[in-house]
Amino acid sequence: MKIDTVVLLLCLSVTRAQGDGTGGQENDTMNSLGEPQPGGHGSDCAILTELRALRDMVVEQKVELRVTQSQVEEMRRDNAALEARLSLSEHHVEELKAENEGRPKVAFSVGLTDSGNVGPFNTDTSLVYSKVFTNIGNAYSPVTGAFTAPVRGVYYFRFTAADGRRSKTKAGVQMLKNDHKIMVIHILNNGLWSYASNAVTLELEQGDMIMMRLPSGFGLFDDIWNYNTFSGFLLFPM
Repeated sequence: MKIDTVVLLLCLSVTRAQGDGTGGQENDTMNSLGEPQPGGHGSDCAILTELRALRDMVVEQKVELRVTQSQVEEMRRDNAALEARLSLSEHHVEELKAENEGRPKVAFSVGLTDSGNVGPFNTDTSLVYSKVFTNIGNAYSPVTGAFTAPVRGVYYFRFTAADGRRSKTKAGVQMLKNDHKIMVIHILNNGLWSYASNAVTLELEQGDMIMMRLPSGFGLFDDIWNYNTFSGFLLFPM
């Protein structure tokens, strides 16, 4: 039986008990002096007041319980939304992992030589960068000096040229794609250190070759400090 029902029945019981009396002073319990003793109508009113207070408390608790249940349901909905977002993020991470695992990894960075002066020569001369710093995917050959694209895609290349000969000389390099000129660096050395760099992004087919060349009459200087470098990596396959 519910608490509010019990309270109602008690109230009715007390009310009936009050209705059974005559309503006069003689219904109260009297002491030896003729004064009313507790337990008469005054006591009944106190019981009614307590019962009403109990009823109000029960109603208040029921309201608080409804509010708490509403908050619990809201928290459950929030947790369900968070779990859905977490599941989606984990799925996205797994997709990226799978994509990266299937993507070829290509990157290289090389230095020219430790021997000092290179050139000038009477003819254009292919440069072989013999000091390999990085060669992930082995697409660069330290024997031929050529980079061969292992897959069709977009690649980024960067190269430098430096000359430290103490005379008025010409320095520079050319970049070639399958023997076709792509870019060039020309430096006029006035007896001081001269340095320049350049970069390019190229779309290559599988098997395309990128090489560096020293033009006829040009020279370079390189040593352990690696003034002349050639680097590249795959941005993304196509």
